[in-house]
Amino acid sequence: MASASITFRTDDEIKRQASAVFAKLGMDMSTGMNVFLRAIVQEQGFPFSITLNSMSLEERRELTKTLRKRLAIIERGDPKDFVSHAEVERMMGL
Repeated sequence: MASASITFRTDDEIKRQASAVFAKLGMDMSTGMNVFLRAIVQEQGFPFSITLNSMSLEERRELTKTLRKRLAIIERGDPKDFVSHAEVERMMGL
């Protein structure tokens, strides 16, 4: 397979940090970027979610916990603690 060269600009500090991570994983920058590109091809997109309203893992856990509690209340049939669709969207930052 023929090889091709890609040149792009990035922040020095990001490059340094990425190189350090790749080194800990036993690879150089070229190998790490090739892994990333192969993941893009395999996924037919980014191998991670890119969104405008990203929630942190902790925020997602907290929301999940809250929604489970609220669902249990609703299943018990206590209407004073009903969560509206609007409230769920507000909690999710939508």
